[in-house]
Amino acid sequence: MDVSGSNEFSQAMRRSTGSFELVASPLLLALVGLGLDRLFGTTPLLVIIFAVVGFAGASIKMFYSYKLEMQQHEAEAPWAAR
Repeated sequence: MDVSGSNEFSQAMRRSTGSFELVASPLLLALVGLGLDRLFGTTPLLVIIFAVVGFAGASIKMFYSYKLEMQQHEAEAPWAAR
């Protein structure tokens, strides 16, 4: 594999991590919430709260990562004022 192919592969893998974040963050936090719910006896409450917080956090991170990436592309564009 040449250098450009390796670079494209690493960029594709970096972009695909967003889908893992959207699934893994709420799932892991929901499992923490499940453990705390069992400890405190508040069965579905903390699972739901933690899952929503995990999803919101992953979504916000993806939004700002996308926004930063688009600003970088815009700055490197041929029509950008230099």
